[in-house]
Amino acid sequence: MGPKKYGVSRTVLTINTKREMIAKVESGQKMADVARQYGLNRSTVCTLLAKKDIIKKTQAAEGVTKITSAKQRSTIHDKMERLLLVWINEREMKRDVTSMPIIQEKASEIFEKLKEQTPGSSSKELEFKAITGWLTKFKRSSGIKHIL
Repeated sequence: MGPKKYGVSRTVLTINTKREMIAKVESGQKMADVARQYGLNRSTVCTLLAKKDIIKKTQAAEGVTKITSAKQRSTIHDKMERLLLVWINEREMKRDVTSMPIIQEKASEIFEKLKEQTPGSSSKELEFKAITGWLTKFKRSSGIKHIL
């Protein structure tokens, strides 16, 4: 095994800071000097300059500290998982065998029923695929350990 590498943690720059850096370079300051002033590599400043049109057009919202692109789950997904958990518990009480394919099929079935019952056009566009990755996360979050 080789030696452990300790990298420098990434620095998050605000839109305003990026604009300031671009303005300094455009006013005649050297990229290396601007980079040193902010404690960054020269390549970071080069990247900012390459994307300067996008950065200049970007408007930061008031009070927003960071922008994320995480997907928001719909209430239909949450309801489906709750109903599925109830269904699994009922099957356990009856001592029925519950396998992963059976659960995946039931999850898709419940989701489609909920989608039909929910008014609004946005609910019709929702998609759900009961893939193995989803089932693994569902099992972990709901504490299910005994599924075949």
